[in-house]
Amino acid sequence: MAGIKIEVDKRVLISGATIVTMNPKRDVLVDQDILIVGDRIEDIGKLDGMSEEVDEVILAAGQIVIPGLIQTHLHLTRTLFRNLVADKNLNQWLDIIQSLEAAHDRDSNYWASMLGIAELFLGGTTAIYDMEADQYTDSAFEAIAQTGIRAFSGKRMTDKLYTGVKYTEKTVGRADIVFEESLHLFEKWDGRDGGRIRYCFCPASAITCSEKLLRMAADFSSKYGARVHIHASEIKEEETIIMKHTGMRVIDYLDSVGLVNARTVLAHCVHVDNHEIKMIAKRGAHVAHCPTANLYLASGIAPIPKMIEHGVNIGLGADNAADHTNMDVFQEMKLAAFVQKGVHMHPTIQPNAQKTFEMATLGGARALGLEKLIGSIEIGKKADLAIVDLRKPHAWPSAAQLNEEPNIYRRIVYSAKSSDVVLTMVNGRIVMKDGELLSMDRSEVLKSSNDAIMRLLERAGITR
Repeated sequence: MAGIKIEVDKRVLISGATIVTMNPKRDVLVDQDILIVGDRIEDIGKLDGMSEEVDEVILAAGQIVIPGLIQTHLHLTRTLFRNLVADKNLNQWLDIIQSLEAAHDRDSNYWASMLGIAELFLGGTTAIYDMEADQYTDSAFEAIAQTGIRAFSGKRMTDKLYTGVKYTEKTVGRADIVFEESLHLFEKWDGRDGGRIRYCFCPASAITCSEKLLRMAADFSSKYGARVHIHASEIKEEETIIMKHTGMRVIDYLDSVGLVNARTVLAHCVHVDNHEIKMIAKRGAHVAHCPTANLYLASGIAPIPKMIEHGVNIGLGADNAADHTNMDVFQEMKLAAFVQKGVHMHPTIQPNAQKTFEMATLGGARALGLEKLIGSIEIGKKADLAIVDLRKPHAWPSAAQLNEEPNIYRRIVYSAKSSDVVLTMVNGRIVMKDGELLSMDRSEVLKSSNDAIMRLLERAGITR
């Protein structure tokens, strides 16, 4: 399926906005303009007279332009399972989710991905780190290529049974076979559409992968610079199992096989101690914080303030629509900031609003290894951005001083909702404007995904 093509010379002017740049000075520019040429930001400032020299003008007076939001841990493949499993712990939840994933076919996984991307675009997410199921990964990449989202994605690799969860034959394979399948996908998809589409190797976790498989991923990553995406220290039981079999804690074990480094995103890290946090920081690995999913599955609350204290780079992720009903990064931002205040009974503990917003932008860009291209609004960077309209009662008042640092971050993180996003742009292309999805047919996505889940439930033998 053909990818999104950029009109190389197209010139777009965003006019009269408040711009939250996230540049090194954290400049917040009021009543300023952004000139976009092709897929890049060409100029920022008061660009008087430029409107006559461009192909399209976006009037953004009274609105806020932010860097495109980045999610560092997602499973697009599970979008169809929204609201099917609730009030379970992780193992109980996985028991059902694994059977649903095993029932996927090419069509259902494609529509799961399309539905997920539709939701992401409507909420201002422009880039993702996605872990697919064990099969039909190609169909997710086809959706990624068609819609224009910036993405790392990869096939989940598992070759080891995990006691307590019912895995199917489709889920667990031999290490050399599942790695070979991933290698084929890497060769096919990595670097497509000028680098907008990338492949990441996805060993599921330390408890569902043999040491052999983990080392294969680590060795390939080291040799070729490939990115790695893995669950780590999500539940206490994981720590117990790894300690029993290796004598090491999870992060120590992953480090011993070569997977704790700057190319790896560690999803969750709920049950890590100070030693592990220091190791993550020292090695330059990245953590994907998923507060809503961790609360929904009663997994615990990650020690984010300690990670910030030790300099760990942190991104945010909604995980998937099946483990807390949506993929709304505005919800993740708010919870990431609020839950630590409550747990520690400390109103000024990090992350504050600005730090949380950084996690959803620059933190995510660093985790993807793309901080030189995305994560902030700066001349020369890719035109990945969103426009938010907070001229609504839930985010009001809006006096001039409220659109300056630090209040602007509080308005976005504490008051804004995903429904406040009025425009999403990836690689210089507008993919959503005023609630209309421009790279897919919204009605078709809704109908086809509904049809797909009904067929999938029938294949899985689940009646509702």
